[in-house]
Parts: sequence; structure tokens; C-alpha cells
Amino acid sequence: MSELLTLPIEVYERLMNEAKDSRRKRSLEALNEACRLLYERNSSDFSYKSIITLGEDRGLPMPGEKSIVNSSGLHYRELIQAWKTISVPDKKDPRPNDWIENIADPVLRMSVTLLAKELRALKSKEGRKNRQSSAPIILSNAAALAFTTQQTLNGAELAALKAAIEPVTLRLLGLSIGNRGEVIDATGRQIHKPGFCDAIAKILSVQVT
Repeated sequence: MSELLTLPIEVYERLMNEAKDSRRKRSLEALNEACRLLYERNSSDFSYKSIITLGEDRGLPMPGEKSIVNSSGLHYRELIQAWKTISVPDKKDPRPNDWIENIADPVLRMSVTLLAKELRALKSKEGRKNRQSSAPIILSNAAALAFTTQQTLNGAELAALKAAIEPVTLRLLGLSIGNRGEVIDATGRQIHKPGFCDAIAKILSVQVT
């Protein structure tokens, strides 16, 4: 699993498991939700003030800035840094992913958001290249990647694509691959359309040969 996809999730889950009292758990949950909202807005401002203000506007039980900066607030700072690390500003997809916002499970919603951002980044990178052949391969309604056999993906890009269809990785996120190449969640709800995994597998097969 790529660092982009796993870092905030792993840090959040570890800190929640380490939390000894319900108050800290509530504060971590609120802080994580506020950071997620900033990330989805492609914000680069992860200052404590911005995070707290956004959380309080949403009615979340945010920890105070003093609680974050003092010696006992290391866990809060670690979670903020995990989100800040992956939140590199880029151009937003011209079509907002409203369907992602409608995913009820917060962990699943965050995971799908991160995956969609990876795919948008690949699309943006490939879009800047001169194409000798421009037949598009539609990966999902969240992102599209114009791909040709004349173009080569680097190691990080290949790792991101592999993570998107890695069964073990998907299982950790509560997802699986359907019999038509679609990605589904534990309830059978479709996250990515049929052919999604097959399309990525074809791209990878061309790149590694």
C-alpha cells in the first residue's frame, strides 16, 4: 500500500487504539474529521487555528490549541502532520466527487478519497505530456487516465496503481474485487465500476513488459 493511501489512516487508527480515555478518543476523531475536510478541499493550510476553526464550525468537539501544542499533545500533532504530509495542493477535478461525500462510513470515505486523489494526480501528470496516441482508458467516475504504450510510469506511479487493485490492501479497507473487475465494499455497494481493476491490470502489464 502506498504511503499516500495509508499514512493518515494508520496513524489515526494507532492513536485511537493507544488512547486510554473516551475524551481523547472524541478529540482525535474530531481532529481527524477536520483534517479530512481540509484535505478534500485541497487546502495547504493545516495550521492549528485553521483546523480548530473548521472543526468548531462543524460542531465537532475539537481540542484547544493549547492542548495541541503542549507536551501532552504529541498525539494530536502527529495526526495533523500525517495529513499535512500528503496534502500537496493540486488542481481539483472539474467534476466534484459528490458520490464520495455520500459514503456513510468515515474510514471508507477517507480511503476512497485518497485513492481518487492518487488517480487525479496521475491524470494531471499524463495530461501534460505530448501524446502520440490518446485513446483514453476510463478508470472510474472519479478519475480518468490518458495512457499510451509510448509513455512510462515511474516507480511511485506504478506502486499507486498496484495498491489500487491489491486484494490485501483492499481487504484492509473493507473493500474487495467483484467478478466483473469492479471494487465493492463489505455491503456489496459498488465503489468503482466494472472493468476498473482490469483496466489497471492492463496498464501495469504494458508498463512492466
